[in-house]
Amino acid sequence: MPSMRLKVLLRGKLRSADLFLAAFLIPLFTLLLIDSNHFILGWNEGAGAGFLFAFIFLTLEWYDVRRQAWPNMTGKRLIGVAVLAAIITTYFVAVYEFGQSSLVAQAGAQFGYVSTPQILSWTRMLDYTLYAIYIIVTVTLSLGISMIKNFPTPIVFLFGMAFILLLDATFPYGSMQSLQILMQPILAVVVLMLTTSGVKVELIGYESIAVWGQKGFLFINMYWQCAGILSMTIYLLVILVLMVKLQTSARRKLAYAAVGAAGTFFVNIVRIFLIIYYGAFIDVNLHMFHESIGEVLFTLWIVAYLLAVTAVEARAARPFKPLTPIELTSKGLEPI
Repeated sequence: MPSMRLKVLLRGKLRSADLFLAAFLIPLFTLLLIDSNHFILGWNEGAGAGFLFAFIFLTLEWYDVRRQAWPNMTGKRLIGVAVLAAIITTYFVAVYEFGQSSLVAQAGAQFGYVSTPQILSWTRMLDYTLYAIYIIVTVTLSLGISMIKNFPTPIVFLFGMAFILLLDATFPYGSMQSLQILMQPILAVVVLMLTTSGVKVELIGYESIAVWGQKGFLFINMYWQCAGILSMTIYLLVILVLMVKLQTSARRKLAYAAVGAAGTFFVNIVRIFLIIYYGAFIDVNLHMFHESIGEVLFTLWIVAYLLAVTAVEARAARPFKPLTPIELTSKGLEPI
């Protein structure tokens, strides 16, 4: 009976400890209520989808450590978390509900970000940075500063997104030639796949594709932002962080990282192929499909990749049980 009571108490404590995650949902729910379009799966269309990915990563890491880390929510710490939630929520409400985005744009203009794409990238960069800082400080107040090391994936993801968006604002329209060069092998493979699939296509220069499809003619300029280099960078960062945390041999980590890098590159190739194929045979208006297919594919790939790694590691960790010689007796099977 005492053991049963202990189990009930522990289960109740674990459930109450999971309320720790609620603090990270408050800003997201607020943003969803005031601007649901913020959660569109598309580059620069809104940071909400990125916040959701970060929260998923945070949740997975919390369930790895929650039995060893209980939230130590004293009165002062609870007030601190509440104040933080109020600050980031107020920022979202001010910018996306009461039209204070002009102030954010004016701040960006001081650094030369004046065009619409640059302002969007600058604004999203601030969103990701603020949410990353919010996670760091909230974890510190709730669990202690030493626990930050147990939540690297959402932090790396958010700061990585912020850095890439800063690059996007600083070097718009393929002006960063070192990254623009990376597009050449990507486009070469895409053109080969399209040609094999019956699409009449021609690579013009190093960054443009001419497509003659059933729905009309398309001329597509591919800058490094559109070629998936941003997404590949972010997801490779996440994969590398997960590999560091994985409890296995260095050889296995390197193998998993190599598979993750190759898979991420291939998924990006498939993304570009599907976008152009869609324009050639389904609809020349690519905006909605272009802005959603990438996030969907990369999300499915990351989930499938993590499940595969988990399954392989679980199988490798399964203890080996040697067979026991047996003999058939009149009483049944007995060990020798």
